[in-house]
Amino acid sequence: MNVDIKGDYIKGGTQKEFYGESEKENSNCLLCGAVNYTHIADERGLSVVKCRECGLLYTNPRAVDTEKNYIDIFSSEARMIFKGQRPHHRDRNYIFELKAIKKFKKEGSKLLDVGSNMGFYLRIAKQMGFDAEGVEPSPALASLSEKQWGIKIHNGFLEEVNLPEKHYDVVSLIDVFEHVTNPSELLISAGKILKDDGIVAIKVPNGDYNLSKQKLAKLTGRAGMDIWDCREHVAHYTYETFKKMADKGGFKIKKYIIPIPIHTPIWETLVGHYYLHPSPFILDWKRIVLRNMFYYAGCFQNIFRKKNNFAPDIMFIIEKK
Repeated sequence: MNVDIKGDYIKGGTQKEFYGESEKENSNCLLCGAVNYTHIADERGLSVVKCRECGLLYTNPRAVDTEKNYIDIFSSEARMIFKGQRPHHRDRNYIFELKAIKKFKKEGSKLLDVGSNMGFYLRIAKQMGFDAEGVEPSPALASLSEKQWGIKIHNGFLEEVNLPEKHYDVVSLIDVFEHVTNPSELLISAGKILKDDGIVAIKVPNGDYNLSKQKLAKLTGRAGMDIWDCREHVAHYTYETFKKMADKGGFKIKKYIIPIPIHTPIWETLVGHYYLHPSPFILDWKRIVLRNMFYYAGCFQNIFRKKNNFAPDIMFIIEKK
């Protein structure tokens, strides 16, 4: 376990500042399996490449055991939320995403969230009338979620836990799918537990946006900044490559959505510790305004084409073929 303590700031996880040869592994394309790619970017000893066969952007080499990149010390970051004293900084995002789901599935629908972490998304889903459950690989986080919110959490990976077939109306993977090294297998597993008229909701970072951001960083002399989050993200989907992945997993796109931006709090720069509740708008207003501008530009661009250079994230509602 690697815990970095700087003053009072604790950063949990096995993420490293730089990855040596023994800490990374090569990967075939996660979509088509090819080993034929063009180099796109380098970050912390890892690389982003683009498959010449299918166009998928993916991390290669990637960190070893990237799906196990988290440890169980995060409850201190959320203690004010657990006490009901502050909202989570992503509550507005969760509400937006769940409202998008509710356009297709009514209150009382059975929803399973994959990669539920501490259950903040599930707590909003429960408040909005869903019969919500989660799947979480971390035993500590699964236990914490059940204790705090009274929601059933199945401990393990989706492919490993024993869930009834054709049981759920909704399976959600919000900010999870980009971490998954076996995406088509995960979709096949989701299809087995999903009712025939069920939907899967998936939100991921936008690979086309990252490409544009990388070009802008080079033009402005900021090429060393983290853009791809290679330490954690193994795939970087665009509309076209996600459509291909959904098809491979037995699904088709029902709705394509530009989600509202995430406003990450800046507590670590203010008080030396990262917390999950929102930081004051006035202290980070420039970045918040800029994110909102990109969001609206992305919404406008989406009217005319699916390839989107402005939206930081993209969301899909998919259904069985």
